[in-house]
Amino acid sequence: MLRITDVLMGCLFGDLMIDLNEFKKVTKILIEKEMQRIGLTHFQFFESKSKGKSWDWTSLTGPDKLIMLQHFDVTKFIAGDRGKKISLLWKEFFNLYQFLRKDSFSDSEINSFEINAKNWIKLFCEPTIGKSNSINQRRGMFNPTDITPYMHIFVFHIPEFLRKLQHKGLNMRQFSTSSIEKKNHLHVKLFFGGTTMGGGNNSNDNSVLHDILSFENRQLYYLMNDTSRCIKQRIIRPNP
Repeated sequence: MLRITDVLMGCLFGDLMIDLNEFKKVTKILIEKEMQRIGLTHFQFFESKSKGKSWDWTSLTGPDKLIMLQHFDVTKFIAGDRGKKISLLWKEFFNLYQFLRKDSFSDSEINSFEINAKNWIKLFCEPTIGKSNSINQRRGMFNPTDITPYMHIFVFHIPEFLRKLQHKGLNMRQFSTSSIEKKNHLHVKLFFGGTTMGGGNNSNDNSVLHDILSFENRQLYYLMNDTSRCIKQRIIRPNP
């Protein structure tokens, strides 16, 4: 679920990169100093190699993301009501995530989590109010298209999972998606790297998803039938 933090960071930094010259000369330096203030001394921006005139930043580990959510002062960079709302988004997500780390939940706590999570996602995609470029216009937050599957699951499915786990005496801390993340990494590396960029040669008109599933099926077949998955070169010498 902490991957949602990457979305929150991306949305904030995207706002701040509207003026790239200002970002390069001033803003990125101030952000790096703020990261140092909260103990993330290794964080830095670097010019993107894939996005043209843009910037990427150091990936953070789970514990570092929690530190950033809790202590990074968004209002230093986004002024006014919008800055306060973005800061609230960060703090509220931190609180919701911490709730999921509990050992047990009551029905009322799960219901409260569900309400708070839905309010959180509503704030995330709060629309702009008023006529465009008018004095009374109130700028909204972020686009609904910025919502990722992780965010959808967090808001609309996690409460259901919590209720089912509660009845079995289990909790979220007993489960991990690391194996799924690793599988996804291997698929991306195999099907979208180097000569297979974009899914490889699609001359057979199959989708990348079809090719991935076909690959997985072959691997399962080889495993179940004890079939060798490599070719061994053999030299056959003629009889004298």
